[in-house]
Amino acid sequence: MTAAPVVAKSVLRPFRASLPTVLALAACLACGAPAWAQRPAQTSPIRAAAEPSTAAAGPIAQVGQARFIRELGGISEYRLPNGLQVLLFPDEAQSTTTVNITYRVGSRHESPGEYGMAHLLEHLMFKGTPRHRAVPEAFAQRGMRFNGTTTTDRTNYFANFNANPKTLDFALTLEADRMLNSFIAKSDLDKEMTVVRNEFERGESEPFEVLSKRVMGVAYDWHNYGHDTMGPKSDIENVPIEHLKAFYKRFYRPDNATLMVAGRFDARATLARISQLFSPLRNPASPVPKPYTVEPAQDGERTVVVRRVGGQPALMAYYHVPAMAHPDSAPLMVLGMLLSLEPSGQLFKELVQPKLALSAGLGGLGGADPGGVQAFAVLPPDADKALVEQRLLDIVEGRNSQPFEESELVRVRELALAVYREQMKDPEALIQQISSMGATDWRLLFQLMEDIPKVTLADVERVRHAYLRPANRTLGRYLPAAQVERVEIPAAPPLDARLAGLQGPPKVEAGERFDPTPAHLAERTSTRRLPSGIEVSTLTKRTRGNTVQLQLQLRWGERKETFQHHGTDLVGRLMVEGSARLSKQAFQDRLVQLRADLNISSGDQGAVLQISAEKDTLLEVLKMAAEVMQHPLLPQEAFDRALKAGLAGLEGQREELETLRQLAVRDHYNRARGVALGDPDYLMTTDEQIAMLKATTLEAVKAFHARYWSANQARVAVVGAVPEGLDASIEQLFGGWKKPDAPTYVRYIEKADKIPAARFDAQARDKANAAMRWRLDFALNDRDSDYLPLMVATHILGGGSMESRLSTSVRQKAGLSYGVGASVSVAHFGDDAALVIGGTFAPQNREQVLALVKAELLRMGTDGVTEAELSRAKTDLLEGLRQARADDAQLASGLLVMADQGEDWRRESERDAAIQALTVSQVNAAWRKWVNVDGFVVSTVGEFKDLPHPATP
Repeated sequence: MTAAPVVAKSVLRPFRASLPTVLALAACLACGAPAWAQRPAQTSPIRAAAEPSTAAAGPIAQVGQARFIRELGGISEYRLPNGLQVLLFPDEAQSTTTVNITYRVGSRHESPGEYGMAHLLEHLMFKGTPRHRAVPEAFAQRGMRFNGTTTTDRTNYFANFNANPKTLDFALTLEADRMLNSFIAKSDLDKEMTVVRNEFERGESEPFEVLSKRVMGVAYDWHNYGHDTMGPKSDIENVPIEHLKAFYKRFYRPDNATLMVAGRFDARATLARISQLFSPLRNPASPVPKPYTVEPAQDGERTVVVRRVGGQPALMAYYHVPAMAHPDSAPLMVLGMLLSLEPSGQLFKELVQPKLALSAGLGGLGGADPGGVQAFAVLPPDADKALVEQRLLDIVEGRNSQPFEESELVRVRELALAVYREQMKDPEALIQQISSMGATDWRLLFQLMEDIPKVTLADVERVRHAYLRPANRTLGRYLPAAQVERVEIPAAPPLDARLAGLQGPPKVEAGERFDPTPAHLAERTSTRRLPSGIEVSTLTKRTRGNTVQLQLQLRWGERKETFQHHGTDLVGRLMVEGSARLSKQAFQDRLVQLRADLNISSGDQGAVLQISAEKDTLLEVLKMAAEVMQHPLLPQEAFDRALKAGLAGLEGQREELETLRQLAVRDHYNRARGVALGDPDYLMTTDEQIAMLKATTLEAVKAFHARYWSANQARVAVVGAVPEGLDASIEQLFGGWKKPDAPTYVRYIEKADKIPAARFDAQARDKANAAMRWRLDFALNDRDSDYLPLMVATHILGGGSMESRLSTSVRQKAGLSYGVGASVSVAHFGDDAALVIGGTFAPQNREQVLALVKAELLRMGTDGVTEAELSRAKTDLLEGLRQARADDAQLASGLLVMADQGEDWRRESERDAAIQALTVSQVNAAWRKWVNVDGFVVSTVGEFKDLPHPATP
């Protein structure tokens, strides 16, 4: 089940030198506020493409009323007479299509008493039009994954689906319809308001989100960037429907929108259809309102203190900077990377490495208007907070810090170039980033990437001195100043002048058109055993940018023995610290130069190496991986740092909802399973986890690596542009890595346990949100004939789609939860299975929510599922499997799983056919056989004031 997301906020995270993270850092885009995250269903064709694909033919001069404007990096821009901007990014190598429409309206366009209105309206846009009355269901019927997000500057709606001209036509038709014709009804507002309120309450339970909101609120006197996108609870609850309708009419219009299509589609036919659907749409008589509030220069340090139960100590410093269009944005981005990257960044070396802080960084940019950069440090509980605060500010503001070196700047440039190339490989992700640019020009993303390699160390120090100053800072306390100092924020130049010299990004190698059906995947898959015994599976296809994914799996030992060793997960994590011949910095720098990402994860019975590289760099990256895996440095300071971070994380989680819930149920499960401390199935308390971590030593970690880590039992899966010489390289690098005395791998078979029904209610402190968990354990595996019908029944009850029974009852009708759903997990080896239902709600609504869940469970058993529900569920599940097969990393993981289970793509095809052939009677029979409504363990957690503890339901 895909979990419903929370509103995206400014989250405190350390910066890592991996390409995906640097990509997000380099883009420096505003955080979104996802409203709905669905996993709906199948394609229901409307119209076939009238002409052959034009994806590789270049931009089209004009189709219908769509006039060509410009082309950059394979993206073609068009404009309709009514002002609608259209961006097309066709790529035949993709098997999916994304439609994204962005409206240049966000929380900065709201008025007092109406804060949060843009986000609330986003929710109501999924409630339908006179022509499309059931939007989520319509998406579900076509197997489309969809979402909507709201930020300070813009709101967007997007759908991703397996490439199909008729599904694309539906998506375009829907967006044209709901641009002007959405209901925006009082009845829908009354229900959805409580859902959004629960979403707000979830954010209020997260300490870092609360801290970020308070800092932003103090940093701005007048501009709406100081108001959280969610808005205050009072405005969410009381906004009049007439105001929402007026807001919708003002901002949802062609001349305030950008429509984007990316992936596999016929460009000419799509542009013609866009012109046909959107050209007749008319704008209101009055122009789009433009906010004109300018935040005055800050005249002294500002402070704020937040006290909440749980979490870890943190510091945050916010500095005002110009709008994203200003030329200073690039040097500000470079400054953030120079300070934050691990292990070269000054914040890492001065705060994290000596273990004064667990993580630290600097990031952010302006938006459509002047915005800010944010420095942070997350501290261990016993930290000298005053010392860390002073060091953080001294480093960020350039006092008593070492000057940056040219080699560091070169490293950042190489990162930027790697990011640049990585962005251009994925049209659909690039379109999402362009959407996140908000109300600015889409070309600014490319302009920033072109500007970064031109930034000098003098530029970096100039912007630091200009903006990162005490008088321009918002921290945690107020201090009077001897004199007033103001930092004036310069205006950005006109966009046409700013972008006049933009050349555009280089294009990367195109991939092939490939439909990931089991039959096609089988044709491209090859499996063989090397002389050393290593099993290699490859799935060869041409990919965009010649990308290739590799996964290496190692296994060893017997679980009850290996589980007694402490710190086995640290071995893989510490390998990125390098080897005796390859320092951590050299390792990180070389990965960037090779345009690659590498991750090593480990446990007590094995490890997995994951590499994302390109055809001409994979073998060198594999050589680096062999070096650090076989000869890791495992340094003491890195081990100490990881141990301290782990202990701080456990301490910080003590008051979190899930920790408290698990603590309430653990004795019940441990008694039923008959397990004690030291058994792999034993559920530990936080204190026991802390004690185990404290007992871990570096000597034990090194000894475990020396005894167990080897290629005695190894499998490799590679998907994408497979290079020549792969087998020889694997054999040379890993074939001789043998340890004859290492214990042989013995599969740990988990058996089902009989867990008695029970009810537990855990009390939390200072939490606006509450959570529940229903769990039913039983004996079943995925080879049983009841597995697939039970999986489908569970999907109907609470799968990712909005039309699931739980979502319809608890969220849609009652408006009591932002997210509620169900999932079933079933073993392949053994028979350990469980049905789990989870969700969030306001604490005072606990009994009402539990009653609704039980009612739906009873209805599943008495009424059963319908033909319509079964049809939707089949489509959703099959389309989800098809989309997963379009992801090369998931394919590589899937090849390892199939090899482990002794299966091939024929089994996948048989499973698809079995799902399609399921009948209502089979699904209902499986549910009634396995699901006992009175057998669940029900647990809730929240600040339940004056609520009784009822008997087990």
